[in-house]
Amino acid sequence: MREPHNLIYFRVLIFISILILSATVLRAQTTPDFSGQWQQDNDRCQPKRNGGITLHIEQHGPALTVETTIAHGSQNPRHAVQKYTTDGVVSISTGADGDEFHTSILSKGSSLFFSIEEHEDGRILLTKETWTLIENGVTLMRVRERANGEQQTLIYRRIAVTAAGSKSESQEVRDK
Repeated sequence: MREPHNLIYFRVLIFISILILSATVLRAQTTPDFSGQWQQDNDRCQPKRNGGITLHIEQHGPALTVETTIAHGSQNPRHAVQKYTTDGVVSISTGADGDEFHTSILSKGSSLFFSIEEHEDGRILLTKETWTLIENGVTLMRVRERANGEQQTLIYRRIAVTAAGSKSESQEVRDK
């Protein structure tokens, strides 16, 4: 016996709805959340780095705010806040070093892809950067590629912060 057209249409509609819902759930699961406090791990960076760089990242949907603090020895720390969106719209901000940055970011899979124009002393420096969470989300890896072929890998470890804003005891023990 043949099924009526309405029943076939209804089954196809349910199947397509399930596919769309599944794709939406899978996309939500693969979009990483970079929110948190991050401390640069100088020994794991390539090339190795020195000085203290801390990132405070807040991510809400496509809105991404990155607060950078740079402390080098006895110098006064430098500080900058950049506000981005991860939908490809160009944002203009000033870095901790005073340079102007024109940045667009796209979120694809489990990574963020940055396209950056740095305006420095009358020059424009082009950089591509990829941010990926590794090691179960406790490590942020930033791979930076400049137009001249130079590449850097910057590694940041997540800092556990208590409500009072200081490192938790478990984090201090791991740091020692």
